[in-house]
Amino acid sequence: MTLDDLPLVRDIPSVAAAQMAEVDRIAIQELHLSVDVLMENASRQIAEAARLLLGGKVAGQRVIGLVGTGNNGGDTVGALRHLVNRGARVCAELAAPQERQRETVRAQTVRLLLATTWETAIVHDASQKGLRDLDADLLLDGLLGYSARGAPRDTVAEIIAAANASTVPILAVDIPSGLDPDTGTGTDVAIHAKATVTLALPKTGLLAAGARGAVGELLLADIGIPHLAFARVGIDTRRLFVDGDLVRIRH
Repeated sequence: MTLDDLPLVRDIPSVAAAQMAEVDRIAIQELHLSVDVLMENASRQIAEAARLLLGGKVAGQRVIGLVGTGNNGGDTVGALRHLVNRGARVCAELAAPQERQRETVRAQTVRLLLATTWETAIVHDASQKGLRDLDADLLLDGLLGYSARGAPRDTVAEIIAAANASTVPILAVDIPSGLDPDTGTGTDVAIHAKATVTLALPKTGLLAAGARGAVGELLLADIGIPHLAFARVGIDTRRLFVDGDLVRIRH
């Protein structure tokens, strides 16, 4: 099975960054879905999207996760753990030292290390030791999420430049790092992905005409956010995943 085998959907609603933040708040604080549950759901979907982008085979493949300080970074590390279970060799390239990471990223990193061996998983602090080479079959971009604003800086900018300069295909997690989630405009420093797996609902900027070069093939993953949370911000998602929990979007 490859990306082309996924159900193709059209006329899909999108969500602005502020709306998505409110949906996340409702799901976590009012509907009592923990960040950990949503992150584990997202991690599994990202791993599945990675498998499809690799042509359906993970065993023996090398996957590098580019890991930021926020929840996208945690999603990415969680996906690496699932990919190891499927036979991949992985490396998490951290864009910031542990003390600057959210607890979600630190927890996922600990789980990756506890659940794997040094032969199958490496965690490397690119901010302190410099970026290792990006010789891999696939890169996962989990550097920046929909709440990021402005041009990427420092280690994140360096990693983005190196990733784009490589010949390795990139799967962006939720949104390509450096792309504005509302307008779809990018800076000179923005990931150019072969595919993007966006979570729960597409961010408005992903569907902008000028964003296609950065987004690549656009996938949408169900991570278990209830329809009610989206209804509270005026968006109807009741039939969004009737054909499957991972779909392609025509854009």
